[in-house]
Amino acid sequence: MTAPASSPSPAVPWVTRLTLLLTATLTIMSGATIAPSLPAMQAHFAGVPNADVLVRLTVTVVGLAIAVSAPLSGYLTDRIGRRPVLVAAMLLYALAGSSGLYAPNLWTLMLGRVLLGLAVGATMTAGSALVADLFAGAERARFLGLQSAFTSLGGVIFLPLGGLLANVGWRAPFAVYLAALLIVPLALRLPRGETAHLGVAASEAERIPWRLVGPAYAVALAYMVVFYLMPTQLPYRLEGLGVAPARVGFVMGISTLSGALAALWFSRRGGTRTPALTAGLSLLALGTGWTIVSLAPGALWVVPGLVVGGAGAGLVTPNLNTFLAALAPAHARGRVMSGLSASIFLGQFLSPLLAQPFVRGDEVSHAFGAGAVFAVLVGVGLVFLGGRLASRRRAVAD
Repeated sequence: MTAPASSPSPAVPWVTRLTLLLTATLTIMSGATIAPSLPAMQAHFAGVPNADVLVRLTVTVVGLAIAVSAPLSGYLTDRIGRRPVLVAAMLLYALAGSSGLYAPNLWTLMLGRVLLGLAVGATMTAGSALVADLFAGAERARFLGLQSAFTSLGGVIFLPLGGLLANVGWRAPFAVYLAALLIVPLALRLPRGETAHLGVAASEAERIPWRLVGPAYAVALAYMVVFYLMPTQLPYRLEGLGVAPARVGFVMGISTLSGALAALWFSRRGGTRTPALTAGLSLLALGTGWTIVSLAPGALWVVPGLVVGGAGAGLVTPNLNTFLAALAPAHARGRVMSGLSASIFLGQFLSPLLAQPFVRGDEVSHAFGAGAVFAVLVGVGLVFLGGRLASRRRAVAD
């Protein structure tokens, strides 16, 4: 994982930049917006068999839907253009996301979350591909860092808002998804972006370097399995430490705010020349933070863990986005970026399932401990790999 070079990008209108940044706020934390209401939702559906697992899955089934549908989103994004896919996806986002306001039972609610996943996957894929079309080089890295910061800021806004609305009732946080309708008029003004030509033979087209793309997907999957303990397990950890539901969203927002600041730092630096080393250090920070959360004797002790872990998590996405955007041929950017979306959101879906053996009722501290160990092991491997690649690059330069 070494960063390829590319040419400068032409000027992009500020309206286009703003629209892409606002769109980013709807993506990664979209499933977690309802996280503060999970305990109340579980109580409401207590009569449903396996309600404890199913309620947690209302957050993460979004990820499974994205992982399954992402290849189709990538194909459509490359064939018909970024803008048409993005506009349709945001309309579906508002409709499916708000379905929890009126869903009569848990299974109908789950269907709405699946449709939300389709919308989020298409939004993320088309948005990332359009950024890769419009920007290049250090400017692309800066914008992707800024975009990741806005993604985290979406969590800073929507998670506390979800916590406040959870005081009204467990259904109320679902109204947050209607915010997507405010961005649709701006999205209609976006450029269409690159499209693939059906007549171009596969042998004539620039090939996708899968031997580099595949490991990046694996890192994204591992990162999200660990990071997503925050929205799926942290509400129970905080409830056990005596934190009121209205404050759960604000405490969780600390992690996303820390991630936003880290992404802004990445943007200011204009990216990194050592993606593997950066990914490894990011996962080490995430593992350190979750260790603190696991061992915290009180609610205040959770805060530094969220700051450290959130900062590590905030660097992973812009780092991988920049790396893959530089690797992907223009005709295949939708497919390459859809694979990253699929990996990230598959991690979201798998996170509570892999954590379940470490959960004892509402006691989830061991899940954070296990996640921390896994993140540290992957992080150490990436740091070692990044160090070797950096040494090899210096040797070639000499």
